[in-house]
Amino acid sequence: MGEDNGGFNPSRSPLKTHNHYKLNKKILNLNWKEKLRESCHRRVREDRTRLLWKMRRPLDGSRSQKEFMKSALQDIMSDELKKVNNSSGDLEVASSISVTNDDLWEYNGLHTAYHSECEEILLEMQRIFYEDMKAEATGREHESCVIWEDEEDEYLARTVFRFMQLNDTTECKEQTWCPICKKGELLENRRLIYCSLCQFQLNRGDEVNLGIVRVRLAKAYEEHLNKGCRSKPEFCIETIFDLTALYLRCRHCDAFEVVI
Repeated sequence: MGEDNGGFNPSRSPLKTHNHYKLNKKILNLNWKEKLRESCHRRVREDRTRLLWKMRRPLDGSRSQKEFMKSALQDIMSDELKKVNNSSGDLEVASSISVTNDDLWEYNGLHTAYHSECEEILLEMQRIFYEDMKAEATGREHESCVIWEDEEDEYLARTVFRFMQLNDTTECKEQTWCPICKKGELLENRRLIYCSLCQFQLNRGDEVNLGIVRVRLAKAYEEHLNKGCRSKPEFCIETIFDLTALYLRCRHCDAFEVVI
């Protein structure tokens, strides 16, 4: 007769361990997928202003706005997937999600499951983008802060657009609107750059001219936009430590930057 083991059956231990391993693996997979979903939702909201700006620029004739947007959102998701991969402490989970950007969006064998899951998140990102854009348009007149696309600020948007398109036409070179009153035209003489309508004046110095002011205004506005702030900045002349300069100021994000 065999020795009594007190009811303990060692053959059951591997099965229990295997089931526990499968459960932990399932939880880890759910965790990284949910983390990816949250990161993608956050990024599409943070980058919405930049995506809108790019959509307003002339597109390659071979792509529609819908195709451009899908490609941009795919790039965001691929970037976030890499971050999840790099931050994962579990080697098996990290290995399971280490797919390339090209493989991720192709129906090919091993990555078909990832394609399906990522397509689902991609549709959620598109829905968030367009719903936020629709909600903003609906409630625009009730918002306390005016976004940069407002009609009264359209002149600066055109300036930024021309700068980014490297437009060297005579019209672009000869006309710059005043950033203070937004109605007058900036002119220059040997000593000053000034507005034709308001009291805006800026000493030229040896290296400052109207062309430089135009480029600095466009760059300042572009950089503020690229930071993700959707509010319209203001421009002002301030004298700080006996130095008079043109500044960009935003009351929404507390930006205060020297333009020139």
